[in-house]
Amino acid sequence: MTPTIDSRSARNIATLDPKAQAAFSRFTLAAKVVAAAMGCDYIAIAGNRSWAAQDALYAQGRTKPGQKVTNARAGFSNHNFGIACDFGVFANGQYLDDSNPRLADKVHQACSEHAEDNGLAWGGLWESFPDTPHYEMATLLTLAQKRDRFQQKGSVL
Repeated sequence: MTPTIDSRSARNIATLDPKAQAAFSRFTLAAKVVAAAMGCDYIAIAGNRSWAAQDALYAQGRTKPGQKVTNARAGFSNHNFGIACDFGVFANGQYLDDSNPRLADKVHQACSEHAEDNGLAWGGLWESFPDTPHYEMATLLTLAQKRDRFQQKGSVL
């Protein structure tokens, strides 16, 4: 069976920098094959994020109720530059990252094997705050350089 990109993933990939969309589309198709072999689906659940939305997420668990979900303020997340996606693991319509995190982590790990081949870096390799659902375009730019380039050119790629 040939994998296809589901509508939710397609919508989130479409929010990305046009130069990032092809890499994320290729990765999504490869990851869907891996996830399907494990009885799951791999769906892009978040793409580009406005700076206001990023600050709202950052406030969660700090000045607003809920668990901390990010250590990145606005301008310090690659989602703000349209070069990052978060993926969720699903089975029978159920979000496994919450309901079965052990299986979800196994699926994220297995899918991450396709990241580098598609020019992506996997957040699961971060030492200080591993973020297994997160993938971003691999660049050699610092966040400061990305902010400058984004403000000057509208794109970091």
